[in-house]
Amino acid sequence: MSHSSTRFVTERVDVPPNHGQQIMDTEHLMEADSNYAWSEVMSPLSPREDLIFAEKHNNFAVIYQQFKLEVETISSGQVPKLQERAFIAQIQRTIEEMYAAAEDEKMYLMNEVLCGWAIKQQKVSIGTLWTQEAVYQELEGIDQQFEYFGELLEQILTGLTYLIEQFSDHRAFEDAHDKFRTLAHYFLYYSVVVARQPPSVVVKCGEAENHRRSRFWFNTEIRMLGGRAFGLQKDSAAKEAQCFLVTDETARQLLQNAYYAILENEDFSLEPQSVKFQSRENGGFKAKFDDMRVSKKGQLRRDSVATRRYCICYSIKLSAAHGLELTGKKVSLPFAVLVGPKFDVEARLFLERSFADLVRQPLSDIPPAASYHEMADALEMKFQAIVETPQKSNDRPALIRPRELTTQAKHHIMARLKPTRTAEVSLDNFMKLPVAEEYANKRTTGEGEWKLIPFYEWFFKLAEIINKHLYSMWFEGLIYGFCGKDEAEMLLKSCPSSALLIRFSDIEYAKIKISVKHRDGSIKHHWYEYQDLTARDIKKELLANPKFQGVDVIYPDIPLEVALGGSKKKKDKLKPRNLQPNTAYFENQGAATSQF
Repeated sequence: MSHSSTRFVTERVDVPPNHGQQIMDTEHLMEADSNYAWSEVMSPLSPREDLIFAEKHNNFAVIYQQFKLEVETISSGQVPKLQERAFIAQIQRTIEEMYAAAEDEKMYLMNEVLCGWAIKQQKVSIGTLWTQEAVYQELEGIDQQFEYFGELLEQILTGLTYLIEQFSDHRAFEDAHDKFRTLAHYFLYYSVVVARQPPSVVVKCGEAENHRRSRFWFNTEIRMLGGRAFGLQKDSAAKEAQCFLVTDETARQLLQNAYYAILENEDFSLEPQSVKFQSRENGGFKAKFDDMRVSKKGQLRRDSVATRRYCICYSIKLSAAHGLELTGKKVSLPFAVLVGPKFDVEARLFLERSFADLVRQPLSDIPPAASYHEMADALEMKFQAIVETPQKSNDRPALIRPRELTTQAKHHIMARLKPTRTAEVSLDNFMKLPVAEEYANKRTTGEGEWKLIPFYEWFFKLAEIINKHLYSMWFEGLIYGFCGKDEAEMLLKSCPSSALLIRFSDIEYAKIKISVKHRDGSIKHHWYEYQDLTARDIKKELLANPKFQGVDVIYPDIPLEVALGGSKKKKDKLKPRNLQPNTAYFENQGAATSQF
């Protein structure tokens, strides 16, 4: 990942001065900050970089300038009376050409720019706030593009209004005005977007898990892109947006009928239900629903609530110039409301946000497979998001640049999902493929048995362990993470001095492994169960535990004493019966908490 500044040089476009809105007028230099460049998902494109938009907009502007020149000519009386009809016919041809250019630019802005942004927004909505913010900031550039286009539309409508007044006997001008007014209405209405989506799962966190009066906090926002030329930002204090919590069944009805009556949801209430639009010079025209709260109305069964999907429906009513009324509803991405944590629900919502086509086909199903690289990027963002989950109900998520997974770590994770030869991953493998086991005692008999753990549960649990117990060590680069036993031994053998490597267990559920190369060259593997980490400070443990005595560095070459600032319960070596690891797997390992 890079965080560098890049310079973009635009071209000179020869267009008559002071006519229409040009965006590539001179050799203008623009500084663009590349905030997040590790994936195609995060590839912001400024208006001046978007050469396709620049070409379409400049073409539109040139035709508009011709239209404006013709209107000025006929209104100034320069056209002889005998030539007036022919000149008006020329204006009509220019209007038709101008409409085709406007329609072409509008379709590009909607289908490529805005739709492309919305797809990115959906995919990163499962990531950290830092990741989401990088995509949110792209709206500044899109807002400029929409404003350039909106200014031309408004000027055209003004010009056509003048022609209708001066040449009332020419019906063609009224017809043209109606066409451009319809185009402007469509453009402005679909310029209102859900700029900040609700999270895929709204759930209590940390200390609030046992509270009866649960509250689920998050922020959302709707925003008007462009629209300044149509006066939408005037008297913003008098304009507000309302919102409702609806089920996905209601959302489907709204997709068919925007006037479908919304009934109050029976399970939850949503606050705030209305906010004023705010107009900021550098922040656009937006309605910010900060600290949204979904509250239970009564006792709810976890399973019945977890199976349902909800959406936020935003209702808007805005007045614009030329008699345009923007009245309608915008619906957020679907999400779940959980009374308590449920990994399986979170996993399905992760797949839905990451791979379903919710932008072009709202509420569509999850596809059967995803590409290798799409899954790798999605898993990285999800892992980072779990690591950043607030521990307490009153904590706010921090805007912190997450630690990247290495290419090695991604390949290790993806290999566990068994991709096909065509580099595709079955999404059933994510939900069902067993990759680890846990030894659990039956409540009824007290006897133990090995329980198979599917990929999603193994993966999410490791991120949760980092979040709750190893957060600082993870960000300091002291935890190697995703790595098998054989690979750990190979890496340690390459170290010239004694070293330890902290990794996640592939076979045993929710265990942290400490692979140690001692000064005599021997390699041992020790483990901490996630329950052990609650009672132990792992940094102090690595310094004090005799099993790690004499170790010089943390892999690859971090001095152990400098990095860390500076026994008790016996565990049986229970071998799992189902996954059948190599017979030598357990021979040189033991619980780090056992006697030396």
